[in-house]
Order: sequence, then C-alpha cells, then structure tokens
Amino acid sequence: MMKMMKFVKPYRWTLALAVALIFAQANLDLSLPDYLSRIVNTGIQQGGVENALPEAIRASEMDKVAIFLSAADKEDVLASYALVTDSSPDYDSYLKRYPALETQPIYVLNDIPQSEVDRLNPIMAKALLTVSGIEQAMNDPATAAEMGFDPSKLPPGANVFDMLAKLPADQLAQMTDSVDEKFSALGETMIAQAGVNVVRDEYEALGMDTEARQNNYILASGAWMLLLTLLSGAS
Repeated sequence: MMKMMKFVKPYRWTLALAVALIFAQANLDLSLPDYLSRIVNTGIQQGGVENALPEAIRASEMDKVAIFLSAADKEDVLASYALVTDSSPDYDSYLKRYPALETQPIYVLNDIPQSEVDRLNPIMAKALLTVSGIEQAMNDPATAAEMGFDPSKLPPGANVFDMLAKLPADQLAQMTDSVDEKFSALGETMIAQAGVNVVRDEYEALGMDTEARQNNYILASGAWMLLLTLLSGAS
C-alpha cells in the first residue's frame, strides 16, 4: 500500500482534479432534467409564470382577494406589496410595465425572500381561485348551480363582492375556513399551480406582454440548459 501511495503521490493533484471533474459532470447531468422540466411545466404550460403570488395585481382584484383571506394572512399579503397610484414617484416606469395603472391603482410585490414567496403562494392561490370561481359563476348559471349559488337571487345591479365584504367578521371567518377545507384535499403544490393560471389572466388584464414573458423564460432556461450541456461535455 505504501509503495502504491508513493507511486501515486506525484499525480495526486491530477487525480484530485479528475475526481472533481467527474463529480461536477455528474451534478451537471443531474441538473439538465430539472431545466427541461422548467421549460415544459413553467415555460410552456404556465406561460412563464412561476408563482401564484403575482408580481402585480389591480387594486380592485386585491380587494376581492382580501375578502377570502384570514385577518393574519391579509396583513401578511398586504405587507408584501406596495400600492402604486398616479401620484407615486415611479408612476411612469410602472405604467410602461403595467398599462392598466392608467385607469386604476395597482399593488406591486416588494422584494421579499423566496421563502416568504413560497409561504404565501398557496394562501394567495386559494383566494385567487375562489374569486375566479365566483366570477365564473356570475357569468355561467351552470357553474353557479354546481357551486350551490343562484345569481338570479341577487338584487338587480348588486355586486356580490361588495356584499361579501360587508358580512360580519365571524361570517367572513367561517367563509375562509370553508374555503380552506375545500382546498385541503388538493395539496399546496397543486393549489399553487392552479393559481398560476389565474395570475396569468391577471397579467393580461394589467396589459403586460405575457407572450414575451413566456418566450423570455423559455429562452433563458434553454440557454442555461445549453450551457450546462457544454460544461458537462467539457468536463
């Protein structure tokens, strides 16, 4: 053994480099399927939208969403956003990105840790999906019937969200608990993925270039995938 070590000693740095390269190649190869999955799932299926916590949302929609948040969740969500109006210092720059700002205020997501984004994703997704479901029910009697809801019983010209917002706090709490119970069987990951579709619709309502967003995400992920492939081959 000592004789073997004596023979190997002059090449120890070469061997160490070879082991490091093999280790690096293995890690690079393992990363490739992940990037391919991102291109297919997030890039193609989700339109480049990664989170159910939107980067921006119209104030009118945030008001609806807030109805279905618990007091604590509402506080956390609103604390994660900044309200932008026509008197805000950065109004012009935000207007270019979110054209809907011309007609109403919007909430823009602050720079928060990814861990907080992950925590708020399912919370926001549930509320967004609930709002979306009610809006669909208001326009589709069949959907309303499935939800046990009859829009024809509402007073003429009534806004269902205004009515819900005026409910007593205990009734609102019961409502949010009921929403959570209905979503509990789906799991947070599936809820967040479903919420992404609502977020994509909101981005379109904001006037964002969703097609460019999707293309940029796919191209960026593809570029990283190509780079990893080249590095893997080089190692």
